[in-house]
Amino acid sequence: MFVRNPGRLKIAGNYRVNQPIENFKLRVKIVQQTSLLAELFDSECETRDSNFLETEERTFGWQEKVLSPFEVNLYKEERNCIKDIHKKYRERIIKDEIEGSRLFSCTEDDSYYRNTTPTTKEGYKSYLSSKNETALPAIRNRKPFAERYNKTIVEATPSMNTIRTNHYLYRDKKTMYIVADLTSKDEALGASEDSQTLLCTITFDRAGKLLTVDPDFNNECYTIDATGMSYDFWIEHASEGQTEHEKQMQRELLRHELHEKLLYKEAEMFSEINLPPPHVLRVYLTLDITKARGFPYDALFLTYLIDLPKYWSTSEGDKLSGRTQRCRMMNGTANFSFVTELTLDFDLNCLDDENVRPAWPQVLIAAASLDKWTRYRIEGYAAQPLPSAPGRYSYDLKTWRPVAGFVNTLRRFFTGGTAELEDLTYCGIPQGENGPIVNKSQLKVVPGGFIDVEMNVVQQSRDFSKNRRISRDALDRLSAGTLINTVDNVLEQFKAARERMIRARAMCS
Repeated sequence: MFVRNPGRLKIAGNYRVNQPIENFKLRVKIVQQTSLLAELFDSECETRDSNFLETEERTFGWQEKVLSPFEVNLYKEERNCIKDIHKKYRERIIKDEIEGSRLFSCTEDDSYYRNTTPTTKEGYKSYLSSKNETALPAIRNRKPFAERYNKTIVEATPSMNTIRTNHYLYRDKKTMYIVADLTSKDEALGASEDSQTLLCTITFDRAGKLLTVDPDFNNECYTIDATGMSYDFWIEHASEGQTEHEKQMQRELLRHELHEKLLYKEAEMFSEINLPPPHVLRVYLTLDITKARGFPYDALFLTYLIDLPKYWSTSEGDKLSGRTQRCRMMNGTANFSFVTELTLDFDLNCLDDENVRPAWPQVLIAAASLDKWTRYRIEGYAAQPLPSAPGRYSYDLKTWRPVAGFVNTLRRFFTGGTAELEDLTYCGIPQGENGPIVNKSQLKVVPGGFIDVEMNVVQQSRDFSKNRRISRDALDRLSAGTLINTVDNVLEQFKAARERMIRARAMCS
C-alpha cells in the first residue's frame, strides 16, 4: 500500500502512498485492562468491569463513517439534522437500522475538534506543547478557510501542487479520526467529554501523496485512561493488495494524468516562444567576460560595445554597451565573470540584392585601470567579430594600446591620463568606413594583456523552416561578410586573389 519513509520511528508515522488512498484500511482494537486483583478471580470475565466497554475491534476504510450510539440517537430526530450530511446519516440509520458502535470514526464532513491526546505514555508529549494548551483558550467550531479569512480560494492548475490565495497557503489535505466512546452504561451517551476519546488521527496530503498516522502502527499496545478505567489499544495496517483490474485502472489513470500534464506543458511552452518576424534572422547572444591577465597595473575594469553594422538592429531595452566592475589582480589575473544577454535582428531582405555585402557585428573591448590615487590609464583595446554559426565559443583576445611619445609615457606612470581612442569603433572597423582598405599605418601601438571571453550564440528564423529556405548564394554572402573583420581572413583573400592573377597571366602568355 505504501512505503515507510527512512528514519527513526516516532509517535506519528509518515508513509508515501503508491496506491489509491481509497484502498487504505485500518484495524483498531481496544481492550479494557484487567484488574490488579485478577489473581483472586476464577474466570477472566470477572477481571473486567462489564459496566464499561470491555473489548471491541473494527476495520475502517478511508473516510468511512461509522456512527456512534450518541450520533444514532441524535440524528434519529429530524429536527437535529441541520446539514445535508446529517440528513444522509438519518436516512442511513432508518434504512439499515444502525445501532451504533462504541468504536466509531469522524470524517472530513464532520465537525470534530481534537481536544485530547491519543496516548498517555510519558515522552509522547513535550513540555512546550503542554504549556501551549493552557496559554490560550481552545477555539472550537472554527469556520472554513475561505470564510475565516474572507478570501477566495483559487482553483489549482495542472502545474500547481498547492492552492494559493494571496499570502495564505492552502494544502489539499484531508483528515479522519478514530474515536472511542468509553462512558459507562449508567451514564447518558454523550453526557461527558469522555464520550469522545481520540485514539488515532489519519491525515492524507493528496498533493504530496503523504499519509500520516498518529500514533503510528504499533506492535506493543498503547494505553489510555478515561472515566477512571484504563484501556489498551492496537492500531494495525489492514489494507489488501490491489487486484489486476485495479492495477490496470490505476495505470490508465496515471497515463491520462501524464498526458494532460504534457499537453499543458506543451501549450505553456508554445505560448512562451516568441518567433521572430518573417525575413528576420534573430541572434541570441550571451557574452561572458571571464578574466583579464598580463596587464601591468591593478584595479582593472573593462568597457564593451557591440558594434552593429547596417541592416542590424536590437530589441528595445537591450544595451549594446556596458562596463564591468573594478577588479583587483590576484596572481596576475583579474576575474570578472561579467555576463550580459542580447538579442540582435538581421534583415534578410538585404540578401536579395547581389551587390550587398553585409558585415557581421563585432564586440569591441577597452581595458582601463583606476588606482586609489585616481590615476586613470588605458591598458588596451581588442575586437572580436561575433560567430556566424550557432554554438559555444571561447576566445583569448590580444590587446593593444596607442603610444604618443616620451612625455606621454611619463604622464602614464606618474599622473595617468594616457593617449586613448576618441572612437572605440576605431579598434575594429571605424564607422562610416566604406572603402576597400582601412589605413591605420599612422597609429603607433604597443601590445597589452589578454582578455578571455566566452560567447553562446543561438540563431532563430522562420526562413530556416522546411517550407522556406534561404538561397545558398545568399548564405555564402552573409557568411562572407565576416571575412573582412579579421586580418587573417583578409590575408587569405589576398593570397587567393594573387593566385588567380598568376593563373590569368599564364593563360595570356
